[in-house]
Amino acid sequence: MELSDTKIRELIHALARDTRTDNIIAAEGYTREFIENFAKEYADEICEERRRIKEDFRQDREDNRTYGIDVSSWQGVIEWNRVKQSSHGGFAMLRAAYGTELDSRFEDNYEEATRADVPVGAYLYTLALDEETAIEEADRLIEILRGKRLSYPIALDIEERAQAELGRERVSAIIEAFCSRMEQAKYYVMVYSYEDFLTTLLTEEIRNKYDIWVADIGGNPDIDFGIHQYSFKGEVDGIRGDVDLDYAVKNYPEIMRENNLNGY
Repeated sequence: MELSDTKIRELIHALARDTRTDNIIAAEGYTREFIENFAKEYADEICEERRRIKEDFRQDREDNRTYGIDVSSWQGVIEWNRVKQSSHGGFAMLRAAYGTELDSRFEDNYEEATRADVPVGAYLYTLALDEETAIEEADRLIEILRGKRLSYPIALDIEERAQAELGRERVSAIIEAFCSRMEQAKYYVMVYSYEDFLTTLLTEEIRNKYDIWVADIGGNPDIDFGIHQYSFKGEVDGIRGDVDLDYAVKNYPEIMRENNLNGY
């Protein structure tokens, strides 16, 4: 198979980022044998690209960060007043639903976090394998959020293996179905996943159209993003056990207020 110079560079970059082979195969239609042979042929270039990525710390992103957390029923009861006083009390992304099932702690987390003056957003962990189910999930989330004011985005969490196996076009269609439905209801939406899912299984159009919330643990994302989830094992006062840590690089509360979104 003959590849263009652009496609060769894209594959070198994907392999340097330790992108999962299954995702590359699903997105591009290559065989596993082809990817393995490519990795051998371009081993030196992949190693060099890996070094470049590691060294490419974007210092400019350090400014104007807001540090926060994302939580679900797994964290149990949270002492939100203590969270507010912590180094990560700038915002919280709350899981609202798993598919169409309400997260058992969402209502309490929303009430208690807002009472403690912790700005919140919400996310839905999608199980959708087609556009129709994605729309059903969006409608369920709209119902859950009715009457609430959220100063951070509404995120679609998409990361299931079964979804990755659908390939780029179908994954992007699922995201578009969900996000466009939420936008019609005046919500500011974003897409969450780990970085190689976002880079291999979302079309460029989708990545440019919606904000990205990227999981890149211990690294520096090589993708434009609004929120970076950088740890799964954070310690935050007021929460028992590990918690995910994030930072935002946009002033989301200002965006919501100025554009009358998310209940404003």
